[in-house]
Amino acid sequence: MLQQKHEQEPTYITESKKRCIELGMNPNELGTPKNVLTELEIKEKKHDYKEILEVVKFFSEKIIKSLEGTPILITISDENGYLLDILGDETIKSTIELLGIKTGNQFSEDMGTNVVSLTLKQNHPVQLIGTNHFNKALFGSACYGVPFHYTDDNNLLGSICIMTAVILHNPFFLLTLTTVVDAIERELLLRKQNSKLNIMNEMMINKNKIIEGQKKELEKSLKAQEEFLTNISHELKTPLNVIYSTIQLFNMYCKNGSLDQNKDSIFSYINSMMQNCYRLSKLINNIVDLSKIEAGFFELSLSNYNIVEIVEEIVNSVAAYTDIKGLNIIFDTDIEERIIACDPEKIERIVLNLISNAIKFSDAGNEIFVNIKDNDKFIEISIKDNGIGIENDQLDIIFNRFKQVDKSLSRNAEGTGIGLSLVKALVEMHQGTIYVESEIGKGSKFTFELPSQKVKQEDILISKTIRSKIEDLQVELSDVFS
Repeated sequence: MLQQKHEQEPTYITESKKRCIELGMNPNELGTPKNVLTELEIKEKKHDYKEILEVVKFFSEKIIKSLEGTPILITISDENGYLLDILGDETIKSTIELLGIKTGNQFSEDMGTNVVSLTLKQNHPVQLIGTNHFNKALFGSACYGVPFHYTDDNNLLGSICIMTAVILHNPFFLLTLTTVVDAIERELLLRKQNSKLNIMNEMMINKNKIIEGQKKELEKSLKAQEEFLTNISHELKTPLNVIYSTIQLFNMYCKNGSLDQNKDSIFSYINSMMQNCYRLSKLINNIVDLSKIEAGFFELSLSNYNIVEIVEEIVNSVAAYTDIKGLNIIFDTDIEERIIACDPEKIERIVLNLISNAIKFSDAGNEIFVNIKDNDKFIEISIKDNGIGIENDQLDIIFNRFKQVDKSLSRNAEGTGIGLSLVKALVEMHQGTIYVESEIGKGSKFTFELPSQKVKQEDILISKTIRSKIEDLQVELSDVFS
């Protein structure tokens, strides 16, 4: 089964195919590697990469073991695209050698659009599914590649790629590979640091401290992930339980013939089911979009818009919801218009998420202030509340993906903490920054800044206007009113 027609091919893949055609390549003929290492050169290269290959092979074998029963192949290349090792299914190994995929061959664009050269060139995760390849002989393949580096100087070391049949295509492969590469990079950095300590003759003094510190960080990371998974499990189960219980109730009404008698309560239950569906939708959207961002598949649609009008319309659309909670939301700006490059749908998501947080941690009678300031080179947008506030030691970690700051004793509403991580990612994709100020008992102020610049070529897309996004509002505010 080839790549689905509705999946839009990234620009860099399309451009690569054009270059292949310009080079006079024929998609019906397999490309021949122009550069091939001799047996001696391969041996020398593997010796130079000995420690790196040990680490990469260790984690690659873990991937193969975890996917036991699924025919996959893993290739490891250096920073120039020379294949240094091939692991995985032996039957696939013999087949792919006919395609020029073997140790010592250099994978460049001269071989056609391929995952190794594109991963190294783009320097971010890449997937080529079916017809994404230039050579038709590879249309039956699904390939996923991730570059790996020394994280202290971002020095590109090479790529790790997974190859399987196109019928087995699953974004899970790329997400798994991205996660594994993160572990590889940390291990490589650790070994590099230890090597430097040896050279400086301070290894015995500092080694235990470094290992202990990394151990604590790993324990903290694992604990944070465990808390995150626990929260996610709770957030999924709670609305599902509500929906399931309501279905059981409706079923009972149907069986005993009391639907008409319970008409009023049924409408209430339907509203409750809808609200919990919105809540599930928000959680799933956030998780999926964060995963897309981390894998490099999430893109903005930038055009020139009046940022003041966008934010003001969002605030106006939320007013009815804050009224229900007994809160007063106030919008203020020192400019009436400022045209900047932005994606209005993503700006709406950022602002709604921050307003949603302000509502969660505010009591009836409190106020929420949304303010816009023009600071010449950038636009400052802030959302301030006078709610419960945030502890000082939590401010540095509040945007972490696996961290939820609010504790059970002070929570006014549900939430996983994943929303602020997505907000930070969306702001940074706009080349902006975000920070938070807070004081316990006096409230919090989230401020994000966007560059005051325009784009020459706008992305013109047919989309809903902010005024018509009633359902989007219900989704984004679902964990406040559930």
